[in-house]
Amino acid sequence: MPAVDSRVAIIGAGALGQQLAQHLRQQGRRVAGFFDDTLPVGATAGGTVLGTTSAAAQAYTSGIFDELLLGVGYEHMGRRQQLFEQLQAAGLPFGGFVHASAYVDSSVVLGPGVFISPGCVLDLNVRLDANVLLYTGCIVAHDTHIGAHTLLAPGVRLAGRVQVGVRCFLGIGTTVIDSLKLGADVRTGGGTVVIDNLPEPGTYVGVPARRR
Repeated sequence: MPAVDSRVAIIGAGALGQQLAQHLRQQGRRVAGFFDDTLPVGATAGGTVLGTTSAAAQAYTSGIFDELLLGVGYEHMGRRQQLFEQLQAAGLPFGGFVHASAYVDSSVVLGPGVFISPGCVLDLNVRLDANVLLYTGCIVAHDTHIGAHTLLAPGVRLAGRVQVGVRCFLGIGTTVIDSLKLGADVRTGGGTVVIDNLPEPGTYVGVPARRR
């Protein structure tokens, strides 16, 4: 994990970016500011917009921040991946964050840019690829693998040996039983219970999950 005293810049100054900044500050981390393509440069209620995303490389070279986190949410999953890959290819480092109230087993492997919110539990041999974000209270059981750029909403529960593909969004309170595979670009509605593999992209809702 990155040094506690490193300065973090956040891509996206919207609701998710502000939420990430708040968690960071509450844990004593320093937030240098935000890069956002829709807001003007200057102070906001939650911090300072330093410029657009295209200005991030120069700001890093100038020593304004030490590492990045991505605050682009589930409504823009393709853009979330695009920005991460673009900035990483430009040599900008992505850090990571694990809230002090989360339990992360020592065997867990976290990719760059991973953000673990309060109250999450990550069990034995869990692996989270790059740019995965877990909202509050998610439970990820043993030997589960979550693909890059995926977001889990509050209270998601993944049983053991589950495989979740890239760019997935699992809605609030989703439950996935053990040993299932979810393909890329799967989305679930709130409270969905997944009892079968979901290999095809799309939105799934209900108990049990059905494609909408």
